[in-house]
Order: sequence, then C-alpha cells, then structure tokens
Amino acid sequence: MNSEIVKESLRKFSEVVSFNYPAIGWYFSPEEIEDSFVYQKERWVCMFMYLKMMMKQGKRIRFSEDNGKACTGSTEYFGFAELEDDGGVFLAETERFFKNLELSKAYTRESATLIQPPKEKYLYMEQVEKIDKNREIEVVNIFPADLTNLTKLVTLSGYDSTASLMDNVLIPNCSGCQSVFTLPYNEKFQEHPRSIVGFMEPMVRNFVPEDMVSFSLPSTRFVEMANNIEGSFLDKNFSNPKGF
Repeated sequence: MNSEIVKESLRKFSEVVSFNYPAIGWYFSPEEIEDSFVYQKERWVCMFMYLKMMMKQGKRIRFSEDNGKACTGSTEYFGFAELEDDGGVFLAETERFFKNLELSKAYTRESATLIQPPKEKYLYMEQVEKIDKNREIEVVNIFPADLTNLTKLVTLSGYDSTASLMDNVLIPNCSGCQSVFTLPYNEKFQEHPRSIVGFMEPMVRNFVPEDMVSFSLPSTRFVEMANNIEGSFLDKNFSNPKGF
C-alpha cells in the first residue's frame, strides 16, 4: 500500500486511538538507502536493542541476508535464510520456551510454513511518518497507549468480519521479530487477514519499554480498518453508552 495512503489512515486512527510510540512501517527495496542503520558485524545483537534509537532519532533499520553475528531471527524469519535446524535445543534448553525438544522442533516446522519470501534484496523498518511517499508499505506496527486503546483496536478488527467473529486477533507464542513482521506479512496473503498482538517473548521484553505492546497488520488491512472508523463505535459523533 502506498505510504501516503497509510499515513492518511494513521491520522484517522490517531484521532480516536492513543499511541505511546510512533507507528512503524516495513517495506522492501532493491536499494541500499543511505543513512540506514545496519547491524555491527562482530558481536551478537537483537534488532530490538535498537528500537529506542529508531524511535528517538528517526533512523531506519535495514535487514538483508547479511547479519554478521547478530541474532539470526530477523534473517531467518524475514525469509533471507533458511531456518536453522538445531534439533530444538536453543528454544527448549537454552531459552526454555518449550518443555521438550519435540515441541521446539514442531514450533520450528510450523514457523517455516508462515515465512513468505522477500520481494527484494533489502527490507526496511522505519517510522511511518518518515517513509518516502513513493514507498509501498507491507506491514504496519502501532503501539496502543494502554489496555483501553488496545481494546479499541481488537474490537475494530472484528467490526467488519465476514469469517470467524472471534478469531480476528492473535496473541501468538512467538519471537518478537515474528510478531512485528513475519506473521502480519503472512496475513497479507490470507483471505481474511488477522491482526497480531506482539512483544510477548520474554527475551524481547528486556529491550523494549515496559508499556510497549505491538499491534501489527498488513498495510491493506490497516487502511480498511481506518476506513471503518466512521460509523463504528469509534466514530467521533457516536456517544458510546457507559452503562444501562
């Protein structure tokens, strides 16, 4: 979806939903865009260690098949490399996110089915308002200010549902990078795209602000939901009943 349309939709959301942090957009490009942040090559890092920098300084982050010694999650879950098969050891025994190796291996197998191949050599993560007007945004991440505002987004996700009336939002047990890109990007290819609530991985919570929860969805669905605000329970002209 063209970035200017996404920006207009973000303005519609901002009139009725409060956010703590700037919205993020994801887009592919064949170019090495200047002044983009790229991982240092000689030490382990997690992409979310740089989220505050991105929020405060407006830097974009570039992802590709070359991630040096950084966490392989973004490279693998963004489709630039095959998922590493370690027999389930890392998730079950190092991080202890799964009770046993079999569950860990099953998780990896399922994850592989949700990864879409990258459209270009590079994938960029940048504040929506700073993205060039000619870019095509694939996924949008927004950050509701509190549970009340998260509730608004969850309800709006089901407002126009023509499929399951209660299965429009997922809170998956997955990595942080899966929650903000892999899964919402995969939803773009589904008949009824769902929204993804993310940052539910204990490791990622070490790097993001305590009040930060992501709400992510394909850009096309983001625009649809913004267009549904008028006439819904979020319509500024609607007096929402507080009790009966």
